[in-house]
Amino acid sequence: MADLNRQDLVRNMVDQVDGLSHSLASASLDALITTLTDALSQHKSVTLSGFGTFRVRYRRPRSGIHPRTREPLTIPGAYVPAFVPGPTLCQRLQSSNPQPLPSDPL
Repeated sequence: MADLNRQDLVRNMVDQVDGLSHSLASASLDALITTLTDALSQHKSVTLSGFGTFRVRYRRPRSGIHPRTREPLTIPGAYVPAFVPGPTLCQRLQSSNPQPLPSDPL
């Protein structure tokens, strides 16, 4: 199955909801993304029952190596978005794809 992009998501929303127009589905997706972004930027978590929780995590500063010069450097700490899948999503993933993905070790 191919990866989905924004247009695919909007098209799927229109297909699943009777009477939903393309423009309204697109606006709804925009509103969802804006709401998630605003909440995360305020360090709030967003929980969608049956799907999972979006939250912000702090990644501590760490040491690394510059790939070209091979010189050591310090990578600064940063706040990054994180997603924790809910149990329903995890169960669905386990039951829907019995074949390992190409990147999974055998």
